[in-house]
Amino acid sequence: MITRILALLFIPTLVYASPSRMKIASDSEPGQRLIITGHVFGPDGKPRRVQLYAYHTDARGLYRPDGSFKGDPRLRGTLLTAEDGSYEIDTIKPAAYPNRNIPAHIHVHLRWLDKDQEEEIRFEGSGPTICRIVQGRCTVDFRLRP
Repeated sequence: MITRILALLFIPTLVYASPSRMKIASDSEPGQRLIITGHVFGPDGKPRRVQLYAYHTDARGLYRPDGSFKGDPRLRGTLLTAEDGSYEIDTIKPAAYPNRNIPAHIHVHLRWLDKDQEEEIRFEGSGPTICRIVQGRCTVDFRLRP
């Protein structure tokens, strides 16, 4: 009986125990909840296992509560894609920077071997890294450059 109760208490933690999944924004973070899924592919089109580091602004368009750009962003996380190149990010939709004409986006760094490929997940425009939100979810795939 106690084992079952303990198992139920740890289920939410175990959901994100997979290294290919991460939760950037807590459930109490203000903003539109969003699940981003996708795959990372090599230049040859085959799935790749890479480190994915992502960060973004909050629902007010700020990286830090004081509005500064100094130090690490508050909403950030790192994962390792699965063998099939898949990943999942649980977060909120970021807001655009205040008083700037730059659309809302999420910064992504794909890291493997000695390489660091910078990408962005954008919420408007066109291209392969556009997040079209449908029922709180979107899919964004990345292709590594040689």
